[in-house]
Amino acid sequence: MPILIGYASKKLERICLEARVARKNLPENVAKLLPQRLVEIAVFASLGAIPAGAPWHFHALGENWTGCFSVWIDKKYRIIFRPAGAFAMAAEGMPDLATVTQITIESIGDYHD
Repeated sequence: MPILIGYASKKLERICLEARVARKNLPENVAKLLPQRLVEIAVFASLGAIPAGAPWHFHALGENWTGCFSVWIDKKYRIIFRPAGAFAMAAEGMPDLATVTQITIESIGDYHD
């Protein structure tokens, strides 16, 4: 079963799903790679199956994005998302990533700026 992807807003959904809208709101290279990354994420059975290494660089976020995770689109831009639906919690108060099969995309951008 693939990971199900939801969106925090209609605008974000349009950026992710409509190439024309992505090109209008994102740098050209990011707009081109975004659909590929979304397909790659959806193919995994759970967040626990996404590798931490290249090209995804999957990792948990902190500070303003506590509870969220990200994967790289390119060296600067990230897909930022949080677990959604039903999932188990690990002892550290983090989601048990092997049980997370739904996500909500919160942002596409450079959170380092």
